[in-house]
Amino acid sequence: MIAMFEKVLFPTDFSECNLKILDYLSELKKIGVEEVVLIRVINLNRVTGIAGGIDIEEYIETEQKVAEEKLSELVEFLKIEGINAKYIDPIPAGNPVVEILKAAEKEKVSLILMGSRGKGVVKEILLGSVSEGVVRKAKVPVIVVKFELVEKEDGYECRRLFPKMFERILYAHDLSEHSDKVLKYVKYAAIKVNGEVIILHVSEDDNIQKLEQIKRELESDGIKTKIIVKKGSPHKMILKVAEEEKSTIIFMGSRGLGLIQAVLVGSVVDTVVRHSRIPVFVYKGE
Repeated sequence: MIAMFEKVLFPTDFSECNLKILDYLSELKKIGVEEVVLIRVINLNRVTGIAGGIDIEEYIETEQKVAEEKLSELVEFLKIEGINAKYIDPIPAGNPVVEILKAAEKEKVSLILMGSRGKGVVKEILLGSVSEGVVRKAKVPVIVVKFELVEKEDGYECRRLFPKMFERILYAHDLSEHSDKVLKYVKYAAIKVNGEVIILHVSEDDNIQKLEQIKRELESDGIKTKIIVKKGSPHKMILKVAEEEKSTIIFMGSRGLGLIQAVLVGSVVDTVVRHSRIPVFVYKGE
């Protein structure tokens, strides 16, 4: 089986929720991750909004020095864990989405691993707008990793909803050829971690012959699989079924056909990424 996730780009802002992604390290290694490229972007979109009196060049230089030290520590940690690692140097300053996509293309990564929360001076570097911007424009698959934000007396704590990411995969399929292309990733991850697959189709059309064929294909590889067909709003049904089935990750394509044409192009993916309590894998395709 051809490896699919050997080289991963991991944007970081060093926040607790972002670094919690590394809790999935052993599972990421199981699905074939061999190298992690770290990137820290100094978000000039945020800095230029700060009140006057700040020396931008001095600010960037200070942030770069801090980032280099932290990134070096992360590189050493990853190497100790048996994963090749490096960071983008020099530390880029600019629009996070642009810099992340530029690095992904230059490094020829096979996956972008995004966090969904961030804190600090560049508070929203990995929040909504950046994660969604990367999902919309990336040319490679993106996983947006989610955590429960639990309030504590001294602040908050980020927790995983489930200990394993790929244990119960919800595969959203709209009967399009584009959704078919997500199958190879679903199959690969499920085989590598002995995961289960729930195929979800949201449509007024109850013809599930194609889904049955996919189910047989997955089962022939020893993957426990079931089909669920629902009527209603695609993003609402995806989120609802994910909750009901205790899914650990959602796999979906970003283009769709048929009754939900254009829904998976933007609005459904954006809404699912924004509101899902579990990680979301988004495939863009060629």
